[in-house]
Order: sequence, then structure tokens, then C-alpha cells
Amino acid sequence: MATARARTAPFLLVLLATLLCAAAVAASSWDDDREPSRCVRRCEDWPRHQRARCVQECRREEQERERERERERGGHELGRRRGEGSGDERESEGEGEQEQERSRRPYVFGRRSFRRVVRSEQGSVRALRPFHEASKLLRGIRDYRVAVLEANPRSFIVPSHTDAHCIGYVAQGEGVVATIENGERRSYTVKEGDVFVAPAGAVTYLANTDGRRKLVIAKILHTISVPGKFQFFFGAGGKNPESILSSFSKSVQRAAYKTSSERLERLFGKQDKGIIVRASEEQVRELRRHASEGGHAPHWPLPPFGESRGPYSLLDQRPSIANRHGQLYEADARSFRDLADHDVRVSLANISAGSMSAPFYNSRSIKIAYVLDGEGHVEIVCPHLAQGGGESGRRGGRSERWSRRGEEESSEESEEEEEAGQGYRTIRARVSRGTAFVVPVGHPVVEVASRGSNLQIVCFEVQADKNDRVYLAGANNALRKLDGAAKELAFAAPAREVDEVLDAQREQGFLPGPEESEREEERQGRRGRQEREREEEEGRRGRGRREELAETFLRLATGGV
Repeated sequence: MATARARTAPFLLVLLATLLCAAAVAASSWDDDREPSRCVRRCEDWPRHQRARCVQECRREEQERERERERERGGHELGRRRGEGSGDERESEGEGEQEQERSRRPYVFGRRSFRRVVRSEQGSVRALRPFHEASKLLRGIRDYRVAVLEANPRSFIVPSHTDAHCIGYVAQGEGVVATIENGERRSYTVKEGDVFVAPAGAVTYLANTDGRRKLVIAKILHTISVPGKFQFFFGAGGKNPESILSSFSKSVQRAAYKTSSERLERLFGKQDKGIIVRASEEQVRELRRHASEGGHAPHWPLPPFGESRGPYSLLDQRPSIANRHGQLYEADARSFRDLADHDVRVSLANISAGSMSAPFYNSRSIKIAYVLDGEGHVEIVCPHLAQGGGESGRRGGRSERWSRRGEEESSEESEEEEEAGQGYRTIRARVSRGTAFVVPVGHPVVEVASRGSNLQIVCFEVQADKNDRVYLAGANNALRKLDGAAKELAFAAPAREVDEVLDAQREQGFLPGPEESEREEERQGRRGRQEREREEEEGRRGRGRREELAETFLRLATGGV
């Protein structure tokens, strides 16, 4: 008996190991099948001939998110081993993958794309790399940079000037901003929703006067000296930050200040706490006391006269577009004179959960956007990626056939093929707090908020003068303005049929999102079925009453006979 058990024991072990391996393979295949099913559901509303490419892009996005999670886990572990000073090293990891991602989606920049240019215990300044270095498609905004300031409660940003104009939007908190320009100091309070301008060369300093929340300012910098490059110059300072004054020779310092070298060394050698330092409550009160209240009333319908003073509060103005799906607040050169010299319009889009912006494009402006809060995704239609390089975009096999045809045809015929401009690639990317994206001139874009939260985006539109925001769907759809013959020729369909499609959406600016629209269609379908069932039931009841009346009439008639 013992011998038989000894013989069967190895067999049982082998059988158990085989079962475990089979279970692992099954679980892995189940996970692999589950991910495509999610992608298939997400791509159901795409045109049939584009669904395969949509599923492929969805799977790539899932893989990239998983790799990013792995990098973050690895970065946290590396940070624990190397200490606080390893932040820049963590950010430098995976640059090859980021370069590959930028080549595929050159208009979208995640939070990891920002680099710290200022760091201290009390806050930081993070900036995107120059746009023209990120992609040749962004050379049109090579003079602009995006940066984000975060300052801890009751902190102070030491005075400095830059070689770039700064246009800032207060995303969170409140504080004091002071500038010294043309021999005059201006100090004003700022709060969430305020837009302000700090000109190049103006000595500027800020303070977070809130004792609990961080001060967060999203801004664009219009560089002047070197395209895409900006520098801070600290007049007041010491060792950290180093004062520009201490770089002059000792003899020049003594002559300029009429003071001994010893006193100058003591003055310029004390500060060593960084660019953002902690302020006492008394110092914060003093800074607030000297500041004036910011904000401007709307000038419409009259233009502003004189110079603007202080910030412009977007959220205190009436939105230019508002419905249950979102609101759009705007400031331009007409309402806020400080923007006139920079040809920039600043706007805040608050898209309700589950809703989206109507598809639109800008006729002249390049839109630089930064996500303040919420989650969602953006879709940008781009012809350049579909036509250039090895990126075939959504044309798929067509681009390969065109390239083979181009080798066989003459150069003149190839030029005609390029001029046709057929084929586009849709850049689809998830966005969340800290994501930046760019929409070039003429590129249609849609911003969709997730079902869980509103999506808030601050937009800096450069080259704003005479720009027209052209909507492609909704009650203000530009295509509705086409005359009947143009509609029939463009769509190869009767004008009446075209109008039925273009006129179906009565909202404008902000619309129900894809999921909300599907649920509304389902609700309408259920209501339609219920109405049809009710009509059928009423019809059956009517037929029953008619039959009863007929039987009664027949009985009366036969009884009378």
C-alpha cells in the first residue's frame, strides 16, 4: 500500500503543477481579452472603417499608462533611496519613451513633461521645454513657454525681473503681486480666477497671503531675448538666489553704492534660503496692507480708456457662453487693456461632467491650454501627421498606396497629390490636472469631460487679434450658413437631408458628451417604445369596445326579429 502511494505521489505533483500553469495562462488570457473588450466598447461610435485603428490606439494608451505607473513606482523607490534631492533625476528617466510619445502626440504634454526651474522648501516653478524643441509642428509658438508657480501658504517669492512678458492666471489661492515699472510700484491683491500681466524687465515679487492653501499660478511667458528661453535676474538676494549686483567687480559695487566692501559683502551674503521663502504673519499683513484690491468691471459696449490697473477677474464677469453643459469666460484686449500689447486672449472653460465642447477651430489663434482640474480627453484633428514622415495616421493603408504611387508618378503629380490634402489623423489623449496641450490654427478640437467631474481648462490664445472661433456643430454651426446648392454639392446629398443633420443639435458652445448622448438616445428610445405600446394597448381596448358594441347591436337586432 505504501509502495502504491509512493508511486502516485510524483504523478499527483506533476498534475497539480500542470493545473496551476493552465490556470495562470487562462487568467492571463482573460486579462488580455478583457482589455480589448474595453477598447472595442470605446470605439463603437467610430466609423466602421476606422474602428480597428481606434482599438490599436486604445491598446497602446493602456500599455503606456501601465508603463507610466511602473515608472512612477520605480521613481518613488529611487526617491526613497536617494533622498529629496533626486526629483530632477526621477524626471529625467524614460526620456526616450517621452520622445516617442511626443512624436505620436506632439500637441499634448503630461505633467511629467514639466521640469523644475525653481525649487525650494516653500514652493517651485515648473516649465515646459521650448515648443520648437518638442516638435517642428510647434515652431509657430517658439517664442512662448508654459510655466506653473506653486507657493506654500505664507510664502514670499523674492523680487526679480525676467527677459519675457508674463501673463498669469490664478488657478488656486490668493495673494499679493507687486511690480515696479517706469519708476512706479503697483501692488494689488489677486484671487482665484484673476488674470494679470507682468511685463518683461519689470521688477516683480509675489506673496501667498493664505495661511492654509497653496498659491498656484498658470502662466505663459513670451520670450524676447532668445526664442523660447527665459532667465530670472535677482537684484535683491545673496548667496541663494545669487544677486546680480554681487557679480560686478568690488570697485564698481563700492562706487555704485558709496559703501564699503565689508558692508556690501554682509548684505549680499545673508540670503541663502532660496527664491521662495517663508514669511511671518506680520510681514504678510504688511504686504497685504500696501496692496490695492484687484479686478476690473466689464467695459462693454464701450472700449476701455487709459491703462488697466491690477488684475482682471474672469469669474466675476458674465460668461460669453453658458448652458447646463458648460461655461466660457473670456478676457481680451477690449475688456482687459493690459492684454492689448501682447495680442493674447485668456479664457476659462468649465465643462460639466459628461459634457463636451462643440467641435470648433480658431481662424488665426494658436491655443495653449492647461488643465486646472478634472479629467477627460481631447481630440485634435491634424493633417500634418497624416501626411508627413512615417506616421500614416488614420488613413492607414491608403497612405502606403499613395506613397507607392508617388514613387511611380512624376514630381508634378506628387505635388498635386499633396495639395489635395486628403486624410487626417486624430490625436486623442486623456487629460487631467497638470496636462498642457496646444491646438494650432485651423485644427478642429473637442474637449470632453469625464462622467465623474467637471473639466476646467485655462486657455491662452496667442495671435488673438481678429481671430474667429468657428464652430462645426451646434446651433451656431458655420456649416448651416452654406446655401442649398453648396450643401448638395459638398455632401452629395439633398439639401433637405443635410439640414436635418446639421439642425438636429440645438445647443451651442457646449454639448452633451458621447456617453450622455447615448443615454439620452436610449431614454428617447424607451419613451418611444412605451408610447407605441400605449397606443397599441389603446387600440386593442378600442377594438374590444367596438366588438362589444357590435355584439350588443346584433343581439338587439336578432331579439327584435
